[in-house]
Amino acid sequence: MNLTDMIETVFTGDTLAQSIPGYVTRPSQVQFARAVGSAMDSGGIYLFEAGTGIGKSLAYIIPAILSGRKIFVSTATITLQDQLANKDAPAVLSALNSDAKVSVLKGRNNYLCLRKWRSGSPSFGMESDFENWIESTKDGDISSYAEEIPSAVWRHFRSDHMDCTGSSCHFRGACHFFSARSQARKSDILILNHHLLVSGLMADEVLPGADVLVIDEGHRLEDAASECLGLSISEGMLLPIFDGIAFSEIDMEKKAALLEQSRLLSAAIADLTDGIKETSVWDPVENLETLEDVQATAKQLTADSGKFEELLPVSQTASAVAFSAGRFMELSREECCCFVEIGKKHSILKAVPLDIGPDLMDTVYSRFDTTILTSATLTIADEFDFFRNRLGAWDARVKSFGSPFDYSSQAILSIPESLPPHDSHEDLALAVWQWGRRLAEVLEGRTLILFTSYRNLKLVKRIAEKELPSNIKLFTQGDMSRSSILRDFRECSRAIILGTSSFWEGVDLPGSMLQAVIIDRLPFASPGHPLIRARMDMIEKHGGSSFGQYSLPLAAVRLKQGVGRLIRSLDDMGVVMIMDRRIVSKGYGKVFLRSIPPFRVVPEDQIMDFVMEHCSSSGVSSVRGRTGRTE
Repeated sequence: MNLTDMIETVFTGDTLAQSIPGYVTRPSQVQFARAVGSAMDSGGIYLFEAGTGIGKSLAYIIPAILSGRKIFVSTATITLQDQLANKDAPAVLSALNSDAKVSVLKGRNNYLCLRKWRSGSPSFGMESDFENWIESTKDGDISSYAEEIPSAVWRHFRSDHMDCTGSSCHFRGACHFFSARSQARKSDILILNHHLLVSGLMADEVLPGADVLVIDEGHRLEDAASECLGLSISEGMLLPIFDGIAFSEIDMEKKAALLEQSRLLSAAIADLTDGIKETSVWDPVENLETLEDVQATAKQLTADSGKFEELLPVSQTASAVAFSAGRFMELSREECCCFVEIGKKHSILKAVPLDIGPDLMDTVYSRFDTTILTSATLTIADEFDFFRNRLGAWDARVKSFGSPFDYSSQAILSIPESLPPHDSHEDLALAVWQWGRRLAEVLEGRTLILFTSYRNLKLVKRIAEKELPSNIKLFTQGDMSRSSILRDFRECSRAIILGTSSFWEGVDLPGSMLQAVIIDRLPFASPGHPLIRARMDMIEKHGGSSFGQYSLPLAAVRLKQGVGRLIRSLDDMGVVMIMDRRIVSKGYGKVFLRSIPPFRVVPEDQIMDFVMEHCSSSGVSSVRGRTGRTE
């Protein structure tokens, strides 16, 4: 049999049902899997949209194993990496009785650096649980540590390419990252993330060769590639320098001198963004003298620290800073956007390419016989043009595979008639909370409110804290970590989540855990952000429409992701509310409505009837929705 026939046999036979609990054959999943197999045989670049619930992970893992080829699977999140490696791939290997080797390679920052731990741990007085993990861990992957270690602590001990001394390191033989990389070279299927994919291919020696590349969560590739292909300088880059010198055993007088040089370098970097209080455009030409100062100071520190063997990591880091400063002085303002991003501790100077499509073609796609980009959100109003252009996949063959969910019967969508204008923030916050509270009272929580800005979230939070029903909890992004909020909500969904940014995607709360999603406004990206503005200006400069070709499709994808938090399994029921009349009053609203799932649209006076009949907690089991759940 050829590959597509083998795929058909596996998916339509008894093999998966006997090996994977709850598995049922879905026609759209079989079609998607056959398309993946055909793409692997034919070669080329493909954009495959796989609707929510299709089970796309199995639909590319099974063809990958059956093909016998060397394959990369790249994801946007560590969560999906872990799901593929620890759940999906082992289940398929067992079902197919395959001895194919699957391994995971994460970015360096996820692995413990033994050199840093041995030199710096005495200064931190770490808890015994963490020390026990250090001694027992086989892979050094921080995700395997049961507790949540603060990032401010972990960054002192994590692996980092800037200060890694490679073969010169005394701990090279036991290095967790190099061990993972060695395993990656022996694997048939390597699971990695977008950042590592791009940076690893750029570095050339980090990743092994492969025949096929599957990019899951492909809609997030542009952001990841922009970071990898761009530049950055911040005072935070100097942490390995200060740690390396402080924890060294060199003479105290020389240590003090080097620390003073490091402080001078830190001050020079701070001068690059001095007086800038908000994210804004930054001009390298106007700051040439300060860049030269950073470069010269970093070069001097490179030379002086390089005289000590144990400070080789310090010298390497300083050299990287000097190199970055030099690159900023050579940037083309036509091709890159330079801006300052305000951080919690340090401002970050960034340079990001305006168009990463050509670089993705040269650096990524050209290295594989077949490249498949897939996601549940690759079309806008049924068209692939936006991502074709943004991802440099101009000649890609495209196909959309629908969701198995019956959205028109499982959920309703409502846009209330009497809403304040989208820019009347306080009035809109009141309207959002009134509906959020009303639904949460009937559903006994089970409500997610998504915001387009922290400003609006805080306005609603202020009202909610005064009017929160006594039996409902309030989980607010910023008060707790995202993982803590989702963990607590899963344990007790008698709550309302107020979320922005990261809560618009990657949130999986199936069954009756989540039955109402409220979105405060259409999620247009702020044109005031320098990178957004620069990309819009570039489109206009070339005779295009920045709104039609960039702002609108970007917002449509975001809305598609947001409403996609509601229906996650075949049994889910719920309501979506969009608190922005522009979706029905503006001509471009049709693009949004054609891009999101086909919910049944109802007037606001029918919302509570639907909720009471299909969603109220009195008639819904707390475990309902597990049957038929996919991903």
